[in-house]
Amino acid sequence: MYEKNDKRRVYWLIDLYLAGKIDDKTFCDEFYYSYDLEMDGSTLTKLEREVFDVLSIVTERCSFVEEEDPEIKKIFFDKKDLCYTIIEAKRSFEKQKNLMTDPYSY
Repeated sequence: MYEKNDKRRVYWLIDLYLAGKIDDKTFCDEFYYSYDLEMDGSTLTKLEREVFDVLSIVTERCSFVEEEDPEIKKIFFDKKDLCYTIIEAKRSFEKQKNLMTDPYSY
């Protein structure tokens, strides 16, 4: 396990979530503790900053209660939004990794 201020911890949390080893609320809480409270932004690449900022917005506004009011649904993200955002984060990092190692992967 990594310290809360280590960006590798966020990658680890993403992997745990996608493997089904942690639930939505745990991911949101742990991401918040790591990224929003502890992490030094100067240690991040531009891509990491962009992806983690999007994750931060979604995790901060993720609701785990089913809302019937359409106006409330416009304000909060749901579990599907969270899952989609985490999958897209993983894809962004994998795409960047492939481009760095294989110049013909685009």
